[in-house]
Amino acid sequence: VVSEYSFAASHFQASRSLAAWLDEQGVPGIFGVDTRAVTKMLREQGSALGAVVVGSGAACPEWVDPNTRNLVAEVSIPSPVTYEPKASGGKAPKVLAVDCGMKHNI
Repeated sequence: VVSEYSFAASHFQASRSLAAWLDEQGVPGIFGVDTRAVTKMLREQGSALGAVVVGSGAACPEWVDPNTRNLVAEVSIPSPVTYEPKASGGKAPKVLAVDCGMKHNI
């Protein structure tokens, strides 16, 4: 969902356009949306369920409300894991932590 779309791939390393990639992956997309208005609505009213459907007779997918499930429990491990260097003096494993938390200003 984007406000503006360029039909030409302009990056020098691009092998295909965004539209071609979306089509190959079976992912619908839409442009011409007032994304500022959507952002404002989400800030004022909170998150909302939504779907992008293609075609005038297309059926909307069945709604699954993620708020009815404990998503944190579904993706969390049952207990902490400690990573230490190998006993033979090897290097410690590299661990990457990605914080996908919500920004405070949203």
